[in-house]
Amino acid sequence: MREDPESVMRQIVRVFMQDGPTYCPGFQFRPDLTLEPVVVALFERAMELRVPHNYFALWMMVPSPALQGSRPVDLRRNGDASLLLSGLEGIFTDKAA
Repeated sequence: MREDPESVMRQIVRVFMQDGPTYCPGFQFRPDLTLEPVVVALFERAMELRVPHNYFALWMMVPSPALQGSRPVDLRRNGDASLLLSGLEGIFTDKAA
């Protein structure tokens, strides 16, 4: 049984270009093209925090002080989202101020 495409689209990180195409970064997909569960969990939390898609995608790809300089994209496959969730919240919540 296939998943509802609309439901899947709400889980996909998209990068919106001004007056241009929309990109879906590859870091959110497994080799079999299913969604990476850790990225889905992070993105759900980012949406709760009202983090724009573009900011979330950028955060995933740059070294993060909240993660001792590691890039979230490099830590996504360790199976434990708690460190990444903490890093995300540390950057995008009022606690970071």
